[in-house]
Amino acid sequence: MAKTLKTSASGRKCAFPHCNRLLSIYNHGTYCRIHRDRVAQARMSKAPYHHVL
Repeated sequence: MAKTLKTSASGRKCAFPHCNRLLSIYNHGTYCRIHRDRVAQARMSKAPYHHVL
């Protein structure tokens, strides 16, 4: 018996400003693969660094 994959709605667009890429039905995220890393890097750079001793 074949395993059924979860899919998202078709026709969804990337949420990055001015990006019109359609997301794959297998991409459950909000951003396309190009912008997913940019958003993650921006969030990481804004987070304060706390060094624990």
